[in-house]
Amino acid sequence: MSNEYEFYQGVVLRRLIVETELSLMLRPFVKEGRINAFVVNGKYGVFIEHSAKRLSPWRFTFNIEQVADLLDLEAKFFDSFVVFVCGDDGLVTLDVGSLHEIVSFEESENAWVRIDRSPHSQYGVSGNRAELDHKMANGIWPIQERMTRNLRERVTS
Repeated sequence: MSNEYEFYQGVVLRRLIVETELSLMLRPFVKEGRINAFVVNGKYGVFIEHSAKRLSPWRFTFNIEQVADLLDLEAKFFDSFVVFVCGDDGLVTLDVGSLHEIVSFEESENAWVRIDRSPHSQYGVSGNRAELDHKMANGIWPIQERMTRNLRERVTS
């Protein structure tokens, strides 16, 4: 029997494979317990959070183990991202720098992200520290953009 989180992780991993025009190698970021993070091409960390809630707003909380896993991922992979799966509505992807702007992980029981969206609009994202000053589009595009930019930089240098 599959766990609910496996279905939501599958959505993210499938999007990475199908929508990214580069060859990909995926592996779990091995930690004890539930696997919430993956490594793409040995260089990019992807942490996945999900909410099964059908409608906006979606709230994501980080327990102490998740905070430890996320910080470990960030320490090992400079280019790390968190993908929030908002039920069957869509995905919001933040690089960890943006996540740190809106979330304080010092008190893990108070570390949370809230995502809301009106119909036919982009996502508003806020955390226990602040609110993003811009709306986010649906998808994994921040990961794709970073991978493409890094590839271009390697080719031109």
